[in-house]
Amino acid sequence: MNVKEEATRDTDTSLAPLKGGIDKVAALRIVLAGGGTGGHLYPAIAIAEAFAKRVPRCEFLFIGASQGLETRVVPKLGYRLELVPVRGLMRKLTLSNLIVPIRLLQSVLRCMKLFREFQPDLIIGTGGYVSGPALLAAWLSRRKFVIQEQNNFPGLVNRRLGNRAEAVFLSFDESRRFFPRQKNIHVVGNPVRANLQQRTKEQREAAARKWNLDANKTTLLVFGGSQGARRINELMLELLPRLREIESLQILWGVGPSHFDKLAPHVKPYARVSIAPYLDDMNLAYALADFVVCRAGASTIFELLLCALPSILIPFPFATADHQTFNARALERAGAARLLVEKDLRAEDLFEAIRELAIDTSLRTRMAEAASKLAKPNAAEEIVEVCMRMVS
Repeated sequence: MNVKEEATRDTDTSLAPLKGGIDKVAALRIVLAGGGTGGHLYPAIAIAEAFAKRVPRCEFLFIGASQGLETRVVPKLGYRLELVPVRGLMRKLTLSNLIVPIRLLQSVLRCMKLFREFQPDLIIGTGGYVSGPALLAAWLSRRKFVIQEQNNFPGLVNRRLGNRAEAVFLSFDESRRFFPRQKNIHVVGNPVRANLQQRTKEQREAAARKWNLDANKTTLLVFGGSQGARRINELMLELLPRLREIESLQILWGVGPSHFDKLAPHVKPYARVSIAPYLDDMNLAYALADFVVCRAGASTIFELLLCALPSILIPFPFATADHQTFNARALERAGAARLLVEKDLRAEDLFEAIRELAIDTSLRTRMAEAASKLAKPNAAEEIVEVCMRMVS
């Protein structure tokens, strides 16, 4: 059986060790395209970390957009980042949507030029509007590309190009139905950055110092993704006077860059609440947290599972095909989370859920154990394992 035939076998379970000199690959050039939000960016970073551990000399090229989170995160990590002019469609009717096709064409041509210069061995798309032109360019230029899909309901580009990719990596088995002609499917979970696994006492103390909190108090971590979540922010602001009555509780709250200036004056009187526009050190934030209130994007879900954190999940109601609700229900069924639906949510409901987890340590322990059982800590390594077969 040749390498290509072996790679097309369905490998939902643990992958067999590689044979025939694949581990002797000394150098690789990998393009990673996906960003805009942390949900698409951080899986790409996790995959890059796993490749770097495996291959002695690995060059990476990240493709992003100027308004995406990647412009702040990727350069700090030392990776090369090239930007394309693509932008996502606005949900409301606006003139800016009329130039989206032009930006898409410009971005595809830009990616093809970058590929000619960089000569990648493999192109990996991790979703979002940034991934689209890179995968289209890879397909048009007949270069090897794979897709990593985080959510139950795949995005439009992944659905269209998934059957033409060398392989598709899924977080949820239910997503198979969207790729009926793809034989090389691997259900591995969602890649999570390696440093999130290191939740030590020293990290907890460092996090408490960073955000001026107490390492010995029960910490509620609240965030709504890289841009924040307006409804979660509104509910938390309404609840602060009541939450102050829970003496053992303190709050670390990532409100989002566009919400910070408005909220900061209202939060200042509360001594046990620390807010930030953006939580750039999520490993420290998770290390300090005892439980979490957040959205239910796939990357967040798998980070919570890896860190064994109990959670109160409030899915974003406008996510494609309501995939965040499906993500949250999976955790709730397993006993790892509480699901609160935003359209029916009252401040009283959220307060009761927070109060229960804040004072009931045995409940938090049970939910943490349930989360740990669902974790898939080796997703990035399994993706690299399959990809190595393709480029060897």
